[in-house]
Amino acid sequence: MKALRLLVIVAGLVLSACSTISITNQWRDPSWPGPPASHVVVVGISRSDAMRHIFEDTFSQQLQAAGIQAAPSYTQIPAGTTGAIGLRDLVKSSGAQAVLVTRVQRVEQRVSVTPSGPMYGGFYGWYGGAWASVPDVQQYDVVTLETSVWDPRTEKLVWTVTTEGIGSNNIPKATTELAQTLIPKLKTDGILR
Repeated sequence: MKALRLLVIVAGLVLSACSTISITNQWRDPSWPGPPASHVVVVGISRSDAMRHIFEDTFSQQLQAAGIQAAPSYTQIPAGTTGAIGLRDLVKSSGAQAVLVTRVQRVEQRVSVTPSGPMYGGFYGWYGGAWASVPDVQQYDVVTLETSVWDPRTEKLVWTVTTEGIGSNNIPKATTELAQTLIPKLKTDGILR
């Protein structure tokens, strides 16, 4: 029985190492004529300059690895809401065909309770051990992100998804997982070349 319990713990660690990002909703403008973009400006909406820089750099690197020219917006646009003119100038001067914007929509705290009851000896063994067992309680954050792609020529939304993932303090890893989930979808949907 101890071997079974160890196997369950190891399986849980392996699963937690896998990507925790899932697409929950998506929409594509059916009237958008394209063509698929080969050059993108990446915008991360965050109150933290450090998180914004890390997100934009990491997502841009993932796009470049997928054969898409990408530029982080922070190099030309200061933080805050006054950057709309700067963004327009950056998109125009860079020749970007799309603007990819990601923002946090919400963060929910969840609790998982897993019973750790005894696994031996019939009812009486179980009953005696049940008094001594304590359930495993874990608190974690579920982060919902909204990622949108805008056509800078028409200034219209052409594609958007919401994703959910387990909160992480490792922004480069979380951003890489998000990019590796979204870039193939963007290509399949004809948004990126």
